Amino acid sequence: MIAGRFLRLAASASVAIACAGIACVCLSGGCGAAARPHPAVGQTMAALPLVSLSDPQRAAPRYADRVTLLNLWGTWCMPCRRELPGLVRLAARLEEEPGFQLVAVSCGPGGPDELAEISATTRDFLGGQRLSLDAWADPDGMARVILANACGLEAFPTSYLIGPDARVRAVWVGYRPRDEADMARAIVETLKELPATAAAPPAPAAR
Repeated sequence: MIAGRFLRLAASASVAIACAGIACVCLSGGCGAAARPHPAVGQTMAALPLVSLSDPQRAAPRYADRVTLLNLWGTWCMPCRRELPGLVRLAARLEEEPGFQLVAVSCGPGGPDELAEISATTRDFLGGQRLSLDAWADPDGMARVILANACGLEAFPTSYLIGPDARVRAVWVGYRPRDEADMARAIVETLKELPATAAAPPAPAAR
């Protein structure tokens, strides 16, 4: 029993250290990361243990046969706060596109996160900014650990564009005003990979 508690505490400490490392990079340079080939491009995105803040019983997002923009952000992160309205606009423009999903993961400054606390903080921020967003959380910090180890997550905000084969197509690290337009172009191009029936709603029947 004591050994089990020790292992759980050790795992929790490892997550906290990993998440704190990501946060420090964000705070020191998240707004101006230099463009360079990202190691995640071409990698298969792993299933992540995310929790919906609107419905905790909801299944975690799947990537197969969809185009996904996976965004890691935090209410405490100033570059994230500047970027988020553009992501919300982008999602609204693609609202009628059934083949696209925005998965915006609200993260605390150092994991693990208390679900009730991150939910309240996120809800208050979105309400104050009048932003409509279906937000997710990473309560135990494991999604951030997986992304740090497999997909080079090292700063907030970070966005991964994931194709319908679950492979990463592009990555944006930090915030730049031009990113919204760049993301929109990349998403539209990636949507062309979907079958016509998945990429667009059916045409109305002829009368």
